[in-house]
Amino acid sequence: MSDSPKEFIKRFIGFSMGPILSAIISFFTVPITTYFVVPTEFGKASMYTMALSISSMFIYLGMDQSFTREFNAEEDKKSLFWNSLIVPLIFSLILGVFYIILYKPLSMLMIDTVDRYIVVILALSLPFAVIDRFNLLLIRMEEKARLYSLFNVISKVINVVILVPYLLYIDKSFKGIINAGFVSLFFMCIVECFFTREYWFTKFKLNKALINKMFKFGLPLIPAYVIVWFLNSMDKLAMRQWSTFEEIGLYSAAFKIVAVVDIVKSAFCTFWTPTAFRWYEEKVKEENFMKVSNMLMCFMNFMFVGIVLFKDLIIKLLDASYASSAIIVPFLLLLPIMYTVSESTCLGISFSRKTSYNIIVSLIAAVVNYILNYLLVPKYGALGASIATGIAYTVFFWVRTLISRKLWFKFKLGFYILNTASMLLLASLDVLYNNLYINIAISLFIVYINRNEVKSIISYIKMFLKDRKNKAVA
Repeated sequence: MSDSPKEFIKRFIGFSMGPILSAIISFFTVPITTYFVVPTEFGKASMYTMALSISSMFIYLGMDQSFTREFNAEEDKKSLFWNSLIVPLIFSLILGVFYIILYKPLSMLMIDTVDRYIVVILALSLPFAVIDRFNLLLIRMEEKARLYSLFNVISKVINVVILVPYLLYIDKSFKGIINAGFVSLFFMCIVECFFTREYWFTKFKLNKALINKMFKFGLPLIPAYVIVWFLNSMDKLAMRQWSTFEEIGLYSAAFKIVAVVDIVKSAFCTFWTPTAFRWYEEKVKEENFMKVSNMLMCFMNFMFVGIVLFKDLIIKLLDASYASSAIIVPFLLLLPIMYTVSESTCLGISFSRKTSYNIIVSLIAAVVNYILNYLLVPKYGALGASIATGIAYTVFFWVRTLISRKLWFKFKLGFYILNTASMLLLASLDVLYNNLYINIAISLFIVYINRNEVKSIISYIKMFLKDRKNKAVA
């Protein structure tokens, strides 16, 4: 690797602590929430979260990715910050007004009831989502790992502090969940702006050449975002159309369990993007990129095995009414796992700046997701949605990987084929039989095919710990 094991692991740990602690807080918030909130109300809150997530991805107009791509290339980073931020910020305000005007059909679409309040909260959240996004991107690109992690933790703590008393003493409906989220977002924007104030309180001029350059990189991502919206939302939309709010609630509860894997996804993606671009500029050997990718695949597959084996115990942390969501977990795990690993294999697309390929990747996966949801959700409900999502993201990984391989270099695929096939096999047999002995047999096979990567991971950890020990002695 270009970085020493100490530097590499230290930076990864720095960015990981925030997502890990945040996920732990969220993990223990789920049983509290499900204790007070019935699946139907939990499902409504989930639909609001989906609407905010979709809107947030769209309003950036690709400028957030352009900001990340150009950060190390531009000398005037304050100008880059404002020229990246201004268009999405204005667009978020316009979209928010549009939402409020059309609150009736929007609220009916989300929760099957006319409710102005939920739409107003959604509209008010949009500009703060933009501010939060660019503040965190700035901190991330400056590689301030501890500060980035601190903000992640504070956000979750505030959310819990507001959520629990609201559900306990005021209202046990979905409004408690969305109110806590909005107040947390608002407060975090204030705190983040204070720590990045040198960027906020500065003179700047609109740089048309720079904006055009960023739009050239970011605009092809807009249709890709729309397709990704479809890909990410099809499960809940399908259940909204062909199933019940109870099924959505069960699915959302299973998603909270799967969020354990999102810790690694968030930590790795946050840490890896600036590292990968730096390595590329430093002409680091391609084999070093693949070492990281292989070890990541190994680690993610082991997480998959662990959660599948113990999912029935983990699900008991939730209220008894959510017990049937355990069967949803295995295929749903493939979403964060395949996406995370694809972040290490898709670098050819980013390095070549051919972002239009993202449209092809997202479109193929979205079509697969739609077809499978159409076939499976009416009969199997949340389980069908999880199968559709898991398979769609497996397709997403392979299309993304093969295109990157074509644009970059011909790295070997055998390792990825074995790991992907083993995860699909374990998920399928667990759903069909849920037999401990079968699961253990497949798990042992997974350990065997990853034996070399396990040795590499242990070796790097030993070097890291040895360096830390020598430093402590000195």
